[in-house]
Amino acid sequence: MYIMELNQNLYKGVVFMYKCRPSRATVEVMNISCCASTPLVPNVVPQRVCSRCNNLLQNPSFEAGLDGWVASNVIAADSTPFEGTQVARMGSGVASLSQDIALTNLANCPLFINFNAFPGTDNNSNGNLVVEVLWLDKNRVTIATGLRKVIPNFGINTGVRLAYFDITDQPPADAAFARLMFSKGTGTTPNDIIEVDQVILASVNSINLVQNPGFELGLTGWTATTFTPVFIETFEGAAAAFTSANGTLLQDIPITDLPSNSSFLLSFAASVAESNVASLSVQVLWLNAADVVIGTGLNITIPENTLDSQRLYLTYLDITNPAPGDAVKARILFTASDLLDDSSLRIDQVILAGVGTQNLVRNPSFENGFDNWTPVNVTIADSTQAYEGNRVGVLSAQGGVIFQDIPIVRAIGHCFLLNFGLKSPDVDTGLILAEVHWLDNNNREIGQGLSLVIPTLTVQGIWVVYTGITEPAPPGTATARVQFSKSIGGPNGLVDIDKVVFGRLV
Repeated sequence: MYIMELNQNLYKGVVFMYKCRPSRATVEVMNISCCASTPLVPNVVPQRVCSRCNNLLQNPSFEAGLDGWVASNVIAADSTPFEGTQVARMGSGVASLSQDIALTNLANCPLFINFNAFPGTDNNSNGNLVVEVLWLDKNRVTIATGLRKVIPNFGINTGVRLAYFDITDQPPADAAFARLMFSKGTGTTPNDIIEVDQVILASVNSINLVQNPGFELGLTGWTATTFTPVFIETFEGAAAAFTSANGTLLQDIPITDLPSNSSFLLSFAASVAESNVASLSVQVLWLNAADVVIGTGLNITIPENTLDSQRLYLTYLDITNPAPGDAVKARILFTASDLLDDSSLRIDQVILAGVGTQNLVRNPSFENGFDNWTPVNVTIADSTQAYEGNRVGVLSAQGGVIFQDIPIVRAIGHCFLLNFGLKSPDVDTGLILAEVHWLDNNNREIGQGLSLVIPTLTVQGIWVVYTGITEPAPPGTATARVQFSKSIGGPNGLVDIDKVVFGRLV
């Protein structure tokens, strides 16, 4: 049965229930996700749980041109697709692109959004890009805004391919549709073109729990040693956190409104100035009621040369281990080190949200070599420019494959997020496939959950971040096979792979 756990605010004698969740003792058995946001009364069974977990968008990678989208000054182009064969090219000047999705059977879940944006020409002034999620009623009249973010002019530059992540607020009870809209302004030079590809909109267990996640309020809500606000060269919005010396940046986030032993998705963007070096350690620590650290949920290590090679920001996404039962706060801790006298480091767009599982991939960054992985024509290399940690998997220029079979308890009907980084010294990489296959108890394939087609990385020497959402696992699923393969490329067309994440959002 459900247990209603209250954040009780007494207002004129009325008790409103703002959060509903299952009994902590039954979370693992029931796999309960988010619930309705309308005030409830005690002893009332909550509304349906979210039963749609896959990517909610139609034609999210524009393989069918602009089918399913409403577009103005946008065409489907095939010059440099991020994934598949086509992208949406937002033309010079003002342009817009939108799609409405029904919120049926989503139980008022917040929505996780991911998209990839890059310039369509050799141009660093492509106009502001505003990304919105609007809540619409049954008549498709806008009743609220769930998300509105801006990527400023000069933020989408030549030679980079940026992955953006965000989470909406919780939809109002009378919201029947969500409208995802990209709106592009005019740049300051001709051919101000922005291309968008591989767009994801999917349910997630909670809103972003971070206060002041984009530093628009300076360092309000954060505790810092050497970090200060900065209002130039931001990832999104008008501000970022900046340091030119070794130091720390942290925020303690209450997690008692989520079930005990919850896991959390962490995402952030980081950059260093050109020709600078800086190491960055990012942790999620668990705190008890006495504010004592009682465990570590996540530890990301970014080598000192990684961010320098990116030219602009690099985004990260990972999922923590489950929080201990007596954890009441999660501490996000950024530790900057190895900065030289003229070095600088920026942090922007920090996300922490409750999700359905921990990262289910074992040895996700290849720090233990091939442990838990099966390679064919793949090597492990030490790297001072790893996406995370000190090692990467390397798919041969002649082609290769690497995969991991992941046992999953109660997989049926659930969708899973896949996230990873790729890098190559050459654009002639050959075709790259990232796939998820469902296996039964006899290790026989019974279906495909995801297939990302990466025709080429198009840019040399920088990490490119890919994300996908699987279809629901079919009946009989016992294992997910996560596999990466590539065909033969040019002589220097090897591909580094690092930091593989696979887990449930709801």
